[in-house]
Amino acid sequence: MPIEIKIPKLGLTMTEATLTAWTVCAGDAVALNQIVCLIETDKVSLEMEAPAAGLVHPIVEPGRRVAVGELIGYVAEDEAALEALQSRYEAVQTLPGAADEPPVAEALQVPPATEAVLPPRKASLGERIIASPAARKRAEMLSVDLAALWGSGPGGRIVLADLEKAAQIAEDERFADRFDFGAMAPESEMLSVAKTVAIRGIRKIISRNMKLSLSSQAQLTLHTEASAGGLRDTRALFNARLEEGQVPVSYNAIIVKAAACALRRYPMLNAVVDGREVKIWQQIHIGMAMDSGRGLIVPKIRNADTKSIRVIADELADLVERARQQKLLPDELQGGTFTITNLGRWDIDGFTPINNFPESAILGVGRIVEKPWVRDGEVVAEPRMALSLTFDHRIIDGALGARFLKTLKDRIEDTRLML
Repeated sequence: MPIEIKIPKLGLTMTEATLTAWTVCAGDAVALNQIVCLIETDKVSLEMEAPAAGLVHPIVEPGRRVAVGELIGYVAEDEAALEALQSRYEAVQTLPGAADEPPVAEALQVPPATEAVLPPRKASLGERIIASPAARKRAEMLSVDLAALWGSGPGGRIVLADLEKAAQIAEDERFADRFDFGAMAPESEMLSVAKTVAIRGIRKIISRNMKLSLSSQAQLTLHTEASAGGLRDTRALFNARLEEGQVPVSYNAIIVKAAACALRRYPMLNAVVDGREVKIWQQIHIGMAMDSGRGLIVPKIRNADTKSIRVIADELADLVERARQQKLLPDELQGGTFTITNLGRWDIDGFTPINNFPESAILGVGRIVEKPWVRDGEVVAEPRMALSLTFDHRIIDGALGARFLKTLKDRIEDTRLML
């Protein structure tokens, strides 16, 4: 009996995903746990494994949004079972490896001069609409009028790809209407487009959140500098006593702990605005901004105020590794209360971070650099680092933000204050 391939529920908040690409073709032999397709939620890209060994039979085309638990294909145990599946379910065309390139927005491309742009179709009264069973089922799910579509199949038959293209165009239009990025300047007519990339998936969420953050909050940023000598010494102390199998303690792990201590002292920075109310969170879940290679992601260190620097370091290392492998779960990217973004590794001295909506505060961290500094009346070379705190001025006064930043700075300069 064929084994079903279904979209798994990978977190409490996950309800759907996009089938990005099949990594195998219809009829290919696959082994148990072999990667057969890639899916993408609003935050992460994930690999799906074959539930059994056999011959794969995909029935959902790449690019389609699919609900949790939805059937996307089968694994047949032998050729006879595969032929039975082929007679019942139309196999889709798959393009293995297509996910390596960002998807190009077909609806936003300028069509070649030789290609005719078809106007919206309007079927005449009584005209028979030819469509595949899969297309009819999908049209019913999406509430799409088949009479308004042109079919790309043989004899003008409407196939599943036509439905998915129409759904994607509608989704792009809804997104553009809600989050208008502005029209191109007139002089852009003098330019030629090398490539057009759709704003979707992770990039869509980043675009939405950044726009909401700046348009709905009164953001103010305070900047200061801290001595990084204590930070360096603490990190060196931990890493000089590593046990077998332990990961080195990073600067970020110590900064996360320092921020958690400061948030416990000043809880208004661990809050959000909800209509006419301010909700101060009981938990302190600190997000650490990371570049996933496909966009910004912010996995969380849960209850950071209750954890030691050693435990935070282990959790951060695990999150970084799984982010590189695109194996983070959606729930690990949700439910943060405060964010830290560190651009020091790219030699950035200081910057103005934007709040990770709907959070009310974010800490920006610059690189550690040796600078001349006056200490005890003498000019000395001292490692210094920039700290920038952006917060929602509607609920956080400048003095409160300054006290928080001073408390954080004190704990970075003298990590014994975190004991």
